[in-house]
Amino acid sequence: MAVNNAGLQIRNLLASLSPAKKISLAVMIIGTITGFALLMSWTGKPDFRNLYANLAPEDAGEILNYLKEQNIPYRVTENGAGIEIPQDRVHECRMSLASKGLPQGGGIGFEVFDNTKLGMTEFVQNVNYQRALQGELSRTINRIAEVESSRVHIVMPVKSLFIDQEELATASVVLKLRRGKWLTGDQVQSVVHLVSSSVSRLKPENVTVVDTSGKLLAGFSDRSEVTRLSSDQLDYQESLERSLEGRIKSMLEKALGRDTAIVRLSAALDFKRQEMTEERFYPDNRVIRSEQMLQEKSGEPAAIPAGIPGVRSNIAKNASGTGSGNSEFEKNDRTVNYEIGKLTSHTIEPVARLKRVSVAVIVDGTYQQPEKSAAGREAKYIPRTAEEMAQLEKIVKGAINFDADRGDTVELVNIPFQTEKVADLPEDNTPPGWAERLQPYAGTLKYMLLGIFLLFSFMFVVRPITKWLTSGSTGDVELLQQLPKTVGEIEREFGGATAAMPYRDEINRLLTAEGDISTDVMRDWMKES
Repeated sequence: MAVNNAGLQIRNLLASLSPAKKISLAVMIIGTITGFALLMSWTGKPDFRNLYANLAPEDAGEILNYLKEQNIPYRVTENGAGIEIPQDRVHECRMSLASKGLPQGGGIGFEVFDNTKLGMTEFVQNVNYQRALQGELSRTINRIAEVESSRVHIVMPVKSLFIDQEELATASVVLKLRRGKWLTGDQVQSVVHLVSSSVSRLKPENVTVVDTSGKLLAGFSDRSEVTRLSSDQLDYQESLERSLEGRIKSMLEKALGRDTAIVRLSAALDFKRQEMTEERFYPDNRVIRSEQMLQEKSGEPAAIPAGIPGVRSNIAKNASGTGSGNSEFEKNDRTVNYEIGKLTSHTIEPVARLKRVSVAVIVDGTYQQPEKSAAGREAKYIPRTAEEMAQLEKIVKGAINFDADRGDTVELVNIPFQTEKVADLPEDNTPPGWAERLQPYAGTLKYMLLGIFLLFSFMFVVRPITKWLTSGSTGDVELLQQLPKTVGEIEREFGGATAAMPYRDEINRLLTAEGDISTDVMRDWMKES
């Protein structure tokens, strides 16, 4: 019965309202319900945090299947490359996925052999092995800090019975580098040797490395020797200049302070390659190499010439045997071979010979801070003295091994780095922002905001509109009088015209109107006291 009366009273109240008040009441009710629903939805929504980012499609699919099986709410971001889950379950979920080998880093590894089917042909096994090897190499290359992702393609030739007919394996690697990152020459070569050492019959010169922009990083077999040498020479010159610059700057900053010197160095190098073979002989340095001695001696009689010289006398004497006598013959022959001292030297000039070094150095002066009483004044710049500049120049020359005969030059200048340098400011010890400090209490703040929203909505929206809707016409007052009343409203109603009377006059009126009752009440009070 009470419910029917309440419904009747509400219908009568709505019928008595003007159209403008009806619209305002409807807007207030709809707005309150909508705001309350949105706020409850926001506070009830879990705080999502990033579980993984930059996932491969295969890894993302397997991780989503795991989250669905565990009934873990998730949200896909980065066009399918990122997954977010509630903050309180991030670490637990990562450990669970790690125990299952997820994420794998893209591609298929040797886990392809975990479920080997019976009756698999050798061809299928070879294909799976190649896929697994490519996937494992890709995962390993992705461990490099500068590499975001990679793909490896290996060509395995068919084995032949004859060694001279066997072909070598080849491989190509495609790298996607992180934004603002690049690989040095040594890092590229490490990738090349990593791949070549992991594949049978694969030489480093048969590995090609490119990035996603199409730049060739390795695989210089088609480049000429001159081009390769030129690139290496430029790298060597740049490395030498950076090394000398760092040596000079570190010494100056140790003596003068941080950011007080600017050093620029240029080195002229001679990359001409030269080989020289030299032989020197020393005549004073003689050593007997070989010696031959021949000695002949004879004591037989010999014919002695006599008479008239001529053929006839010689024939006659020989025939008659006259003119003979005793004689001796002796012959000595000695041959000595000497080895003259000789020095043979084979000299190869270095790849790069330092021809000349030019150094330009700018150093800052000193600054005199203003006194504490001189507030707002700027620091005074004080240039360095000639003695200081001379000492600094000696330091620079010693750092580069200065050689005047070689044509080295050193220019040392003292210039203020800042034309207006104010006094030193205190260190910035700014505490972390309020958003960072309140981050750990995000969950509690949600419910506090919900309560504050409801309180302020009732105080500043619902209550004023209700008063405006229920104020105005006499008919509205009569309808409101039919609604259930509180004790205070009943007392004010019976108080009627005396509501505005002072308390003293109201007490006197009550004592006069109800004399006996008032007297009994006073007696009871006195007894209690």
